[in-house]
Amino acid sequence: MLPGKVKVDIDYIAMKLGLAKSTVSKAMNGRPNISAATREKVRALAAKLNYVPDRLAQSLKTKRSYLIGLVMHEMKRDFFIEIARGVTLEAQRNGCQAVFASSEGSTENERALVRDFLSRRIDGLVVIPCIGGDHSHLQEVALGGYPLVIADNYVEGVDAPFVGTDFELGGYLAVKHLVKNGHRHLGLLLGPRDLPSTPERLAGYTRAMEESGLRLDPERVRYGDYSFAAGRAAAEALLAEFPETTAILCGNADLSEGAAAALAKLGKRVPDDLCLMDFGGARLPSVNQKNEEIGQAAARTLFRLINGETPARRNIVKPEIAVMGHSSSDISPWGTAPLEEKG
Repeated sequence: MLPGKVKVDIDYIAMKLGLAKSTVSKAMNGRPNISAATREKVRALAAKLNYVPDRLAQSLKTKRSYLIGLVMHEMKRDFFIEIARGVTLEAQRNGCQAVFASSEGSTENERALVRDFLSRRIDGLVVIPCIGGDHSHLQEVALGGYPLVIADNYVEGVDAPFVGTDFELGGYLAVKHLVKNGHRHLGLLLGPRDLPSTPERLAGYTRAMEESGLRLDPERVRYGDYSFAAGRAAAEALLAEFPETTAILCGNADLSEGAAAALAKLGKRVPDDLCLMDFGGARLPSVNQKNEEIGQAAARTLFRLINGETPARRNIVKPEIAVMGHSSSDISPWGTAPLEEKG
């Protein structure tokens, strides 16, 4: 520090504002037991003085990195972007930053990423696990007492809090919406049979059909990967066998895009000739899983673990129907124009 220069630190800010050092520290780190007015006053002066916290010094003192990690099984779709946004917002509220990584659907990559984050001494992890595969590494992390939260894709045998969607309610609401709009011949494109969310969705579909006086024909339910190719193949087979189908409900946006390509190939228009609906998509009527809320709830649960508290073991977010998906337009992006075939 040059002669005559004032060292701008928490002590100096506390002295200038007439506050306790602990109060300034809590305000800078977003602690909840500080008033909004005090927090803004502290942060305004810190910004004016160009104060930058010494994270290394803080880490040495508190044994914390002030970083949390989010491991996703892929980094695409609004679904994952919105969850990441929710995690980011909650991290910032707690005076931390979030770091993201993608396993790209590989449990080996997932295992390596989790170990890498642990080696970097981040404060805790939110993991959206890959579909299928061996997740024993997550149980090892949980048993080791490291703060860990599982989001979206529930994994049996991992002793960690879970945050996700009420898939049964989502399936129920979707079918009720379609039936209310006059559809009686429905096709369902689901994910893998052994995925925990698959029977939950099916239970919701079945309940809604029964309440509506309809029977769910098992032949109209197709299972497969959550992929464009699977959606296209399943929709082609479904419509070949049941050409009277008026609506297809898809488990995610990849499946609905594949189904859309199949319809385009057949010269059908959405929604004039056939209605498409999905979970979590942005271009169709959809089941809004409230992804950002899931991200915030997952991060909030994680910070409770980091702070030594005992959060709920399951936090299930209630979905709702978004008639226009997540689009702010008054006209569906797919409207009544012919669909273009992809791939």
